[in-house]
Amino acid sequence: MPTLINAVDVRPRVYYRTIQIGPILFEEAPAEDDIVQIPGEGWSLTSSDNDFYPSVRLEVWDGPTPQPSGSWEYERVFHSPMADRLAVVDLDGVCYGEIELRPGRYHLRLLCRGRDHVEALLALDPFPPEGPHGDPLEVWIVQIWPSSD
Repeated sequence: MPTLINAVDVRPRVYYRTIQIGPILFEEAPAEDDIVQIPGEGWSLTSSDNDFYPSVRLEVWDGPTPQPSGSWEYERVFHSPMADRLAVVDLDGVCYGEIELRPGRYHLRLLCRGRDHVEALLALDPFPPEGPHGDPLEVWIVQIWPSSD
């Protein structure tokens, strides 16, 4: 049974519907979709809204991990070499949290739910919140475990 080694929970501020997570040292960039873009050494995740604070959880496991309970609207698995850390950063370069890693090859599972809470174009607020709401509205989880490849 895999063991959770470390986890960090953060509430980054979303600007221009973007959450950045990295570095991820893809040897070959995976295909992009409506949720994940690969602009360089990491993910640029497209949030469903603007000027709010979703929940982002980074988890490091010692082996293949079970998917968290509940329903997930988005799930995708990646394989990549990793450096010594993984961080959640906003477009201004503010780091909201990071998790330490041993450099090596890893599997990364990306999960998301809550993207359908509101249409972003209808939700642009002329007075965005100064901090997180109690309910994060949108939840992202990144699960990481060493590759045996």
